[in-house]
Amino acid sequence: MPARMTIAAVIPLYNGSKFIFDAVRSVLAQTLAPQDIIVVDDGSTDDGAAIVEQLADEHPIRLLRKQHGGQSSARNFGGAHAGTDLIALLDQDDIWYPDHLDELIKPFLGPSADLGWTYSDIDTIDENGLMTARAALSVAGNAHPKRDIVSCLRDDMDVLPSTTLISLAAFKAVGGFDECLSDYADDDLFLRLFRAGYDNVWIKRALTKRRMVTSRSTPSADEAQGASLYARKLIAEFGGNPVHGYVRDILAPRFRTRIAAEYKNALRSGRQDLIRVAGENLSFIKGLLPPNRRSTWTPRNATISVVIPLYNGERFVEQALRSVMQQSLPPEEIIVVNDGSSDSGPQIVERLAAEHPIRLLHKENGGQAAARNFGIAHAGGELIALLDQDDVWYPNHLAELLKPFAKPGDRVVGWVYSNLDEIDEHGNTVTRSCLSKIATQHPKRDLFVCLGEDMFILPSASLFSRWAFDAVGGFDERLMGYEDDDIFLRMFRAGFDNVYIDKALSKWRIFPGSASYAPRMNRSRALYARKLAAAFPDDPDFGRYPTRDRLAPRFLPQMIGVYCNTLRAGHAERIREACDDIAFISRLHRPKVRRLMTLLLPLMRAHRLSRPLLPVAVALRPGIRRLLR
Repeated sequence: MPARMTIAAVIPLYNGSKFIFDAVRSVLAQTLAPQDIIVVDDGSTDDGAAIVEQLADEHPIRLLRKQHGGQSSARNFGGAHAGTDLIALLDQDDIWYPDHLDELIKPFLGPSADLGWTYSDIDTIDENGLMTARAALSVAGNAHPKRDIVSCLRDDMDVLPSTTLISLAAFKAVGGFDECLSDYADDDLFLRLFRAGYDNVWIKRALTKRRMVTSRSTPSADEAQGASLYARKLIAEFGGNPVHGYVRDILAPRFRTRIAAEYKNALRSGRQDLIRVAGENLSFIKGLLPPNRRSTWTPRNATISVVIPLYNGERFVEQALRSVMQQSLPPEEIIVVNDGSSDSGPQIVERLAAEHPIRLLHKENGGQAAARNFGIAHAGGELIALLDQDDVWYPNHLAELLKPFAKPGDRVVGWVYSNLDEIDEHGNTVTRSCLSKIATQHPKRDLFVCLGEDMFILPSASLFSRWAFDAVGGFDERLMGYEDDDIFLRMFRAGFDNVYIDKALSKWRIFPGSASYAPRMNRSRALYARKLAAAFPDDPDFGRYPTRDRLAPRFLPQMIGVYCNTLRAGHAERIREACDDIAFISRLHRPKVRRLMTLLLPLMRAHRLSRPLLPVAVALRPGIRRLLR
């Protein structure tokens, strides 16, 4: 190496009028002055270039101009116009300490013939130049200097251009910056220098101030998928060597969280072009992960969509929405599906959407199951959180339900659900942790237990994976009640695991006007009973009687309860329907119950004769229930 080496300082400039003066002045203040100072105006529209021109009147500064092409393009352009041994890059909003070049050049004056770059630690400052962190790279904990390919691929390189002094010959040998990349062009350049055999020296001392500036501009499509573009490039380069497992074990886990962050931002932007591309990128990177890590989510990589069906819910929908907006872990998107409301509920949502990121979708009335399916079809999140219009979440609802998804396991978690508090029409507490009062199994572990009783998994208390939802075909839109039991049972049968959190994370509002009290719930129960009976026929050859021993004892008492209510109300048509349902389920019961119901049904159908006996039936209800089960 020669005793004296020449240096060109290269500063890309794009609308940097606020900080360019300080950056250039820090170059002019160097104890080791560079031989050339090149500022590349990358198509600025502010007066940054004019500021440089004023400085150039008094100092040896070259101002080059080009059409806007991005920072990498500007750096390459400046490097192409440098005629020195070394180039020192400086971003327009960063500042060098006076001995920056003096310290970085020292290793180049030694005997190493293959030295490609030197670099240092940094101090970080805010927009006003106030210190925010000293020796920030040392605190970050990444390996310095760069010595092995695994650490270079596993973590960000953390080689910041403003901290570097680069051999111009090495820079040109590897082709300079990749102008197709945005966020990771720095990592890419120094990784290519490393792979080409160039050595590097780390100076464990801050020689640069890096200004942390918050961008207020809308990112371009390429900027919005910077991690994805770089990940695809690395995977293409290293994917042909399965022996080392670079892609599966290093690159895919590294970039999964970053690409998920891009997807989160795309969902929040509402831009369908970005959502589509970011979704494809996320699916691509997850497909490269080991199977047991593809369905694990943390607050950093989880994308949660909230779906709220709305039908004449003007009384409660604002409270429901505000409980979503107060979550300690905010969702990526909130979708409200107006299912043909005739009240002012949609207008309330529109008012809130003017101030908060809420999407209001409209469809003809088709019931809660159809509205949920419609909302989920328009959702982009990998996890879905349902909230009924009259229910309320506690602030830690999503944060707590997400935790079990973060734990890799042999079985894929399909859904997580919690206990809940019951409230009345006015929001007053009726029962705390009301699921604890019901003798049923949580979490779900046995199919025959699930068949013999209601699941008691409330949608407003659950968080489930979109994959599990799609795998079982979504909600059965024929059901307008029991569609919840139905979908979670199908997830269970499909092999998805479930986790129960015995802590109330939501408030369940139950009152005579709510869906659970609607007459169509009774029709849906009957339809669900028929659906289950068809799906789980008795099998005498194996000694299994799910219909006789589980389904019929479960549904017959409920159907008789419906009959008593309709008899009391005197609805002739509903009495007939209730009797038909009882006749169907009775035929599936044990012989003694079948015989009993065969005797009772003619009397029950003659409702004018049976109505006087209703008080007796009510008094004997406990004994009748035991008999029918």
